[in-house]
Amino acid sequence: DAISHLPAPLLHTMRESFSVLDRNNTGVITAADVSDMLSQLGLEHHPTALSGYFAPTSATTLNLATYLNLLATPMQGASEAMELKEALAAFDEDDSGQVDVRELREALLTTAPEEGERALGEREVEKVLGEFSGRRAFSRNKGFGKVGVAGKGEVFKYHEFVNAVCGGGSGGVEEKVSG
Repeated sequence: DAISHLPAPLLHTMRESFSVLDRNNTGVITAADVSDMLSQLGLEHHPTALSGYFAPTSATTLNLATYLNLLATPMQGASEAMELKEALAAFDEDDSGQVDVRELREALLTTAPEEGERALGEREVEKVLGEFSGRRAFSRNKGFGKVGVAGKGEVFKYHEFVNAVCGGGSGGVEEKVSG
């Protein structure tokens, strides 16, 4: 369900936008409602622009649930990127966008996978860590960041990783891990 991945404030805003479009308080919006609003905003409002939402062979109205799903589906990837960044940020002691490679490697290799998922192998972990690792860069809060456990200051640059995997980079997780 795409809606369940959305942050509460965004979901609230989406519900409010439905209320704005549903000017007659009927619980549904029509292609004419959407076209009129797009026109008021100076955006393209031709029937072809609306065909992705109101196809000639589908319903001519949208209720709140359908409307929310239509808006939430393209945002699902963004929510996954936020979740991934937040999970990796838990290892980021100085909010620099970098985490100690040894600490992350240990967590990835020793944490049990979720039900239905398989554990990552050492080779897979090393490949991903290697592509996005480097020497510790200047830290936002403390000058040069603390040196890693190994004393080398090797860090995983998780913002770069998430951008490459979830958008903005080339290839997806499968490509990075297996190929």
